Amino acid sequence: MEAPLVRAYLEALPDVAPDERSIQRVRTCLASLQTPDVRYLVAALLGPRSAAVARVAGAILHAAGAPTATLGRSLGDLRLGDVPIDEGLIGKAGTISASAGYQLAYSAPELGELSRREGVVILALTAFAEASQRVALLLDPPVDPSDPVHAPRPDLVVIGPLDGPGLDRALDLVPKGCPLVIAPMPEAARESAEERITKAGMPALVGGRDYAVVGRDGQLEVLVRGEPYVRVDAVPDLSLDEIATGIAAALALGALGIRMREDWVVAGIAALGAVPVGS
Repeated sequence: MEAPLVRAYLEALPDVAPDERSIQRVRTCLASLQTPDVRYLVAALLGPRSAAVARVAGAILHAAGAPTATLGRSLGDLRLGDVPIDEGLIGKAGTISASAGYQLAYSAPELGELSRREGVVILALTAFAEASQRVALLLDPPVDPSDPVHAPRPDLVVIGPLDGPGLDRALDLVPKGCPLVIAPMPEAARESAEERITKAGMPALVGGRDYAVVGRDGQLEVLVRGEPYVRVDAVPDLSLDEIATGIAAALALGALGIRMREDWVVAGIAALGAVPVGS
């Protein structure tokens, strides 16, 4: 199918909220496509600041030579690096993913019909594999456990500044043994998160404890376990916590097999429009 037909296919799917079978429908379709999501590292970014954190992590990973894609809320939010996926890839991935949707109706009718959101997720995960991406950043700003974005098992979970029920939902989404990055957050919320991750034995980088970004001589100094790691310039539209969490996420993905160097962190932040001292 050409891209316009793919868009028409997606528009024809019901635009409904996720239900208790959404994730199973997507997993069934992915399995029929030989699980394209195993061909790249998957990071789930949770919370309202997930898009900003993804910008930082993606820029650093790109500077490190690791092609990184981002899945937001709609087809228009799919990015390879910092650009939307092109029409050719929409057509190719859409044709493949639509075939899985049609097959689902015959092989597992008890699961019900795909929704538009589910169709977009399947298309995106297929497109990322077809485009030979190294990392996929999957965003869930509202932290919805039933959202089909949680169909793939993540290799890393990044939790933004949350508290109360939102933080509990986010921690519930972390698979056993999966590494975790927690953004800097108020002391009470951080202590609550630390209590849970310690009890569950989750491997975690906790903002304010294991990493931070502080102002130093007009620049931002990244601290890892209290020790200086690298200095970067400030980015006008990003907060210190967003920059810190994005850097921590990139470093955590680096530990999963992506070579990372300090100068690539600097280059990634610079690519976001960082303003050098004295400019």
